[in-house]
Amino acid sequence: MASKFSLFAPAKINLVLKIIDRREDGYHELYTIFQKITFGDRLTLSFKEKGLSLEVKGESVPSGPENLCLKAIQLFVQKTGLSFGLHIELQKNVPPGTGLGGGSSDAAVVLRWLNEKFKALSERELLVLAKKLGADVPFFVSSFSTALARGIGEKLSPWPTFPAWYVILIPEIKVSTKWAYENLRLTIPQLPPNYDASRPLWEQGLVNDFEKLVFKHYPELKKLKERLLDLGAEAALLSGSGGALFGVFKEEAQAVEAAGAFSDDTLKKVEVATNYYEKTSYKEG
Repeated sequence: MASKFSLFAPAKINLVLKIIDRREDGYHELYTIFQKITFGDRLTLSFKEKGLSLEVKGESVPSGPENLCLKAIQLFVQKTGLSFGLHIELQKNVPPGTGLGGGSSDAAVVLRWLNEKFKALSERELLVLAKKLGADVPFFVSSFSTALARGIGEKLSPWPTFPAWYVILIPEIKVSTKWAYENLRLTIPQLPPNYDASRPLWEQGLVNDFEKLVFKHYPELKKLKERLLDLGAEAALLSGSGGALFGVFKEEAQAVEAAGAFSDDTLKKVEVATNYYEKTSYKEG
C-alpha cells in the first residue's frame, strides 16, 4: 500500500489590513499583518503511478484544474521537470469567500511538502512560485506564525506573536475579493501605520480598510462585530475582505463562552482557535 501523508493547512486572519496605494499594474500596495490560526483544512496525499486527482469533502470548492492545489503541483512540475502521480484528499473546513485564505493555504502546504520531498527548489524559488498562485500564498509557504506583509503581500518579515484566542464567525455571506478591491475608494496614497512590535496589536487598535465598504453593503456583518465586542472581545475585525470576522480574547474560556452565545444565530460556522505555530510539516501514516 502506498504511503499516505497528512498535512494541516492553517487558515489566517488579518490583524491589520491597510491599503496603501493602487499600483500601475492594477494591484494594490498593502500593509497587512497575517496571523496563522489553528482552524484550517486537512489534506491527505499519496503518490500513484501517473496523473493528478483531487477528492474534496466538506465545503464545496472546485476539484478540477482551477483548484489552487492542482495549480501548485503543475507549477512545481513545470519548474522542476519532475514527473510523478499524486492523489489528494482534501477535507475542506474553511469556506471560500471568507477572507481566511483557505485555498491559498492548501496550495502552499502542498507546494512546500513537494519541495521537502524532492528538495528541488531553493527557498527563494519556492516563494516565486507561491507568488504566482496568489498574494497570500507566500505567507503560508513561510514558517512564520505572524508576519508583516508589504507589496501585494509577498514581501514578508516576522512579527512577534502574542498569546490570544479567537472566535471566528463565518456567515453565509461570501464577499468577492475582486469586488472589494474594485469598489474600494482610494484617492491618495496612505502612510503605513506605525505599530509598536513590543505590544499586542489589539491594544493599539486593529484596522481593516475594507470594513467601511463591506459593512455598507452587508450591515449584518457590522452587527456581528459589535456583538463580539459586547461579549467582551479585546478587539474585533473583518478578516481580509470578508465575510468572516474574528474577536480577540485573552483566555480560552472567555472565547468558548462567547462562541456559545452565537449558537442560535444563522451563521455557517463558529470556530474557536488560537495561534498556529509550525511544527512538523507533514505526518506519514
